[in-house]
Amino acid sequence: MPVFSLRARAIPSILLAFGGTCAALSACGQKPPADIRKTIEDARRENEALTAKLAALPAQCTLGDARGAAGQWLATTNAAPAPGQPYAFVFTFKESVRAGAFRIALNPQALQHLDKVESRDAQGTWSVAWTGAQAGAPAGCEFVKVAQKFASGERDVAALRITIRPDKERIMVGDAAVLKAD
Repeated sequence: MPVFSLRARAIPSILLAFGGTCAALSACGQKPPADIRKTIEDARRENEALTAKLAALPAQCTLGDARGAAGQWLATTNAAPAPGQPYAFVFTFKESVRAGAFRIALNPQALQHLDKVESRDAQGTWSVAWTGAQAGAPAGCEFVKVAQKFASGERDVAALRITIRPDKERIMVGDAAVLKAD
C-alpha cells in the first residue's frame, strides 16, 4: 500500500543521492551502511503497521457519500510526490479504470487540511473529482478513510492526485483506491 508522510519524503532523495555518489566514486560496497539499512527497515516496519491499522479501521472511521458502497475497490499500484507540488501526492493504476468513487486514507491532520482530489484520465487530462472540507476525524479514529462519489458521475481514472493545504503537523496520505463501475 503506497503511503506518504511528509516527514519522511526526503528519504528517497537522500538514498538516490547516496547511490549516485557511490556509483560515481566506486567507493561503496554491495551493502549500504547500517544507518541507511536501518532507515529503510524502520520505514518498512512503519508501513506494515500502518497497513494493519487501516485494514482494521472501524466503520465510524470511514466518511463520505460512498462509505458503504457495494462493489470492488481497486487499489492504486504506484505512488509518487507530484513534481513541483510539495503537498500533492499522485497515486496511479496500471491501466485506466472506469470508476464511480474514490477512497483515500488520511491521518486527522491531513483530513483537516485536505484541499482537493483530482483524477487523471488515460489521455493525461486532470479534472477535479472532489473539493470539500471534512469537519474532522470522529473521536477515537487515528486514521480516517474518505470514500466519495465523483461529483460528475462515473469516469475513467488512470491516477488520483490528492492535494493537502500546507501544515506544520505530520501529514499522512495513502491507501488510495477507486470503486470499479458496474
